[in-house]
Amino acid sequence: MTFSLAALLRVRGTQERVAAEQLSQAAADRRRVEGARERAAASLAELEDVIHDRQRFIALAAARAAGFSALNELHMLAELRRKDEERAKAAHVEARRSLRGLERLESTYRAESVRARLAAEQVALDEIAVARAARRAGSAA
Repeated sequence: MTFSLAALLRVRGTQERVAAEQLSQAAADRRRVEGARERAAASLAELEDVIHDRQRFIALAAARAAGFSALNELHMLAELRRKDEERAKAAHVEARRSLRGLERLESTYRAESVRARLAAEQVALDEIAVARAARRAGSAA
């Protein structure tokens, strides 16, 4: 006798693996964006502070404005990636929970199957022993 929910167990296993992969991808995306944000912040920090001529001052102001704008966008993107990762983690936890529930059912089913098979074997052995005892009693009489 086979576990009647075996196909569902395989589907849930696949869903859990997909959710784990999506979580891994979301975490990698978040790390990549946070790395870009840190590099952008470091790049802005390296800009000159003392400017002696007007053209350099205007160029520096434009570079800083563009840099801060890009940094702000990276902050927003990093926050979006963190939220994506949180959603992926919640989906993975739910997929694991669903899988574990079915695995426990399967484990219980297998244990019950073994118990039933052993009980049937014991009944058969008992019947054989009773039949032998009856034959011995009949031949002794």
